[in-house]
Order: sequence, then C-alpha cells, then structure tokens
Amino acid sequence: MEYYLIGGRQEFMSQIIWSEALIPGENIPVKEFISDHYDGKIRIVKTKALPIIDRQADLPDRRVYRSLSRVGILLSLACLKAREELNVFLRKDPFSIGVYCAVENGPVDFASVKQMVDVTREAFSDSYKRLFNPKMYLRQLPNLAACQMGIFLGLLGPANVYNNSNYGSLHALEQAEVDLSDKRIKAALVCSAFSFENPIIMERIRRSVLNERILCEGAGAMLLVADGTEKSWQDINYENTDEYFGISHQVIVQIMRRGA
Repeated sequence: MEYYLIGGRQEFMSQIIWSEALIPGENIPVKEFISDHYDGKIRIVKTKALPIIDRQADLPDRRVYRSLSRVGILLSLACLKAREELNVFLRKDPFSIGVYCAVENGPVDFASVKQMVDVTREAFSDSYKRLFNPKMYLRQLPNLAACQMGIFLGLLGPANVYNNSNYGSLHALEQAEVDLSDKRIKAALVCSAFSFENPIIMERIRRSVLNERILCEGAGAMLLVADGTEKSWQDINYENTDEYFGISHQVIVQIMRRGA
C-alpha cells in the first residue's frame, strides 16, 4: 500500500461510531520540501506527501476539480468513506447531522503572483486578467471544502468551519461535543485535511510547532453520537508524536490512538 486507511468502528465516551484517517504509509520516503516559488528560501527538511494525484481522485463529480483545492479533495476522500454510516441518520432526518471541519485557507496562485512582481502599474490590470483564473479564488475559501464534501454526501444539517492553525481540530471536536450534549444534532461528522499546496503555511509550521517531527499531508474524519457523557479532547499529549499533520493533527492523532 502507498498510504494507510485507518478505520473501523469504536466506542469511547461520546461514542465514536466510525473513523477514517488518510495518512502517508511507512513506505513513503521522507523528503525535503523546497518551494519553487520562493527561490529555495522555504525549505522543510522532513516531509511526507500523500501519493494522490488531484485530478485522479475518485470523487462523485469530476467538475469540482476546477474549483476545489487539494485540501478539499483529501477531505472528501476521507469523509466519503462514511456514506453507509451517515445514511442511517439521513434516512430519518437529513438535517440531523452536523459538520465540524478544520481546514485552513486554500492556496494562492503563487506562480502567477511571482510573475506579477515586476509588472508596472500601467500593465497591472492586463497582466492580472491574463495570469489569474477566476476559479482559483474559490480554492482559497476554507468553507468551500467542507460544503462541497457535504454536497457529495447529501448533508443538510449545520456546517461549521474552524481555521485556527494550531487548535482548529480541537475547536471542531469540542463544539461537536457541546452540540451533541445539548441535543442540537443526532450525529457529528468531525473532519479535517492538510496538504502541501500552501508553502507559507508550511513555513509557519516549521517556525512555530514542527520541531524535529516529520510534516505530513493527511486527512481524518470521525462520526460521533451522544451517549450521555461529555468528552474532554485534551487528554492526549499531541506533542509526543514523530509526525505532524498541520491543522488536522489532533483529529488524526485521536483516530490513530482511539481507532483500531
């Protein structure tokens, strides 16, 4: 296998009834990441990317590749695995499932930005129109990734997106716990994805939290239901890991440690 799918049914406190993590397998080599857009100035020594080609990903509608970022593609690939479990709730009430998604803003067209650096004021408008595809803007919207995934699955309940780089996954998990406890929803789909498409985000991670860990692409999703107790999602040491999954780190670590 070229990547791992860690999944299965499990029960823990607020009852995780399904989970899935899409992460690089052990046979994926650790490589140095060097951004071409910054003349080699952004370098991450240890990284592992998922061996998934965006336009070859198995999504229900191929038209979405024009406007969906790689993060959105990875997110949908992970969440689509929950279709059978979600349909149990959808058949009773299509508004009963809440989405709690942690993703950062999508990529800017860095190659086009670099070409604009020396453009004169007079030529700016024409150059901008020539270089920038309007659909690229859609890839920058964090809510688009979550909403497109919801469309694929037919989810009509509340959709929440969290984009805090360090705590977005925890925010998603904790709000899902609160809404389940308050009976606002019957089930919570907590999900997240992280990719290497934005070198600025990668450089920020390197400077702030990466340390000696391997920076990895990844996506994770879990389906929660209430069982009368409230779960604290901060009872795991998220720093004691060999790999780091960006904004998705806490969701993926929870799945890896609670899942199998």
